[in-house]
Amino acid sequence: MRRGKSEDVSAPELRRIASLVSPYGLVSRTTAVPATEGDPAFAVHVSSIGDPSQVLTSLRGWRNSGDMGNVNGVGSALDGERARLVSIAEALERYSVCSWHDDDLVVAAEAELTEECVSPQRWPRCSESEFARDDCGLVPYDPSVPIRWARAWSLTRRRSVLVPAVAVHLHMTPQSPSELFTRGVTTGAAVHSDLRSAVLGGLLEVVERDALSLSWLQRLPLPELSIDPEALDADTRAHYETGSSGHLSIRVFDATTDFGIPVLYAIQLADHEPSLAQIVCATCDLDPRRALGKLYRELAALRIALRDHVRRGPVDRPDDGTVSVIGSAAYNASRDRRHVFAHLLEGERPLRSIDALPGLPAGADPLGTAVSRLAERGAEVLAVDITTDEARQVGMHAVKVLVPEAVPLSFIHSERYLATPRLYAAPTAMGHERRAGESVNPEPQPFA
Repeated sequence: MRRGKSEDVSAPELRRIASLVSPYGLVSRTTAVPATEGDPAFAVHVSSIGDPSQVLTSLRGWRNSGDMGNVNGVGSALDGERARLVSIAEALERYSVCSWHDDDLVVAAEAELTEECVSPQRWPRCSESEFARDDCGLVPYDPSVPIRWARAWSLTRRRSVLVPAVAVHLHMTPQSPSELFTRGVTTGAAVHSDLRSAVLGGLLEVVERDALSLSWLQRLPLPELSIDPEALDADTRAHYETGSSGHLSIRVFDATTDFGIPVLYAIQLADHEPSLAQIVCATCDLDPRRALGKLYRELAALRIALRDHVRRGPVDRPDDGTVSVIGSAAYNASRDRRHVFAHLLEGERPLRSIDALPGLPAGADPLGTAVSRLAERGAEVLAVDITTDEARQVGMHAVKVLVPEAVPLSFIHSERYLATPRLYAAPTAMGHERRAGESVNPEPQPFA
């Protein structure tokens, strides 16, 4: 799940999005989710879309069932109205990434294209051992087999390019075996009233998910951050104080990768609630203090979602070959699973101030800075305009940002893209020892 990626939209612009709510609108209803006594007092709202396949012909046959993620939006904030509006914005984002017109896509084998493309051969890929598994649903890409392509803009090279459509949209039924080289995910999707801010928001999520996967698969002993509440700005301090419930202990780590954009990774410990004894969350922002504020807010929403999941019945390890957006997080939250977090909770590690994280130089352009930092590491930033009519009606832009070199966050354990070069190069660039082969973390990832 993803919470509140549109939290930086100004209040007047965000209020326009409320017009999407009606019995006949994009969002059928919004619901306030009550917190349990003792939980941080953040407001959390959910916006429900229902069944988008009733209006999107591209989704005919899709069903919102099981632990496969959904198209509902979740928003969290210090006040209820902002949480409600952010949840509507996220619902719009999810809807937009599921919407496409076949006429806008190019269908061709790679060698037949007359326009420049970013080949699937540059995308994260599964290892030979993963492809050999009976429960792996992906297959190696064959450039001689036609696939669907969408038009994107390379911010790195400043030119139009074609990208694989299945990497852009969610719930796209493959039309050829070569489209099974990857899975569509929500990572990198964002909405905002300002186009550049939408692209930046999507890019920050890609960087965040890359750090999450690197940290878990490589079991990196991340440096811990020391937080001085007196040194925080008023907004961040309000989030810190609200999120620091007396029942909860939160340890924050520096998961910033060689991309040079601050990523914070947190473990929230709760020995009083054995079924949710540890949950993890990560946030990314060019301003590490903003990332810290978002971290506490998103932990609150995540805790509510996981509690709802574990209350429905026994929580077992999900089958390796099934999509499990929240199941693995719930499984790892049990107190008897704390040992799998030993690389973070045990042993000595550097203690780092939040001021030591790379920030945004005074007067620098945030998007240009982020793109340049990734380019320095050989990564390309691509953006696809997925703005729907509904988004335009409320003055919003919707985008999907892609970075082919980044390590993806997979919710299918048998498809973790273990042949992705960056998975083994980045730890060394970050000053850590790297793990390869059988030493890669065998445990299902704990993030939802």
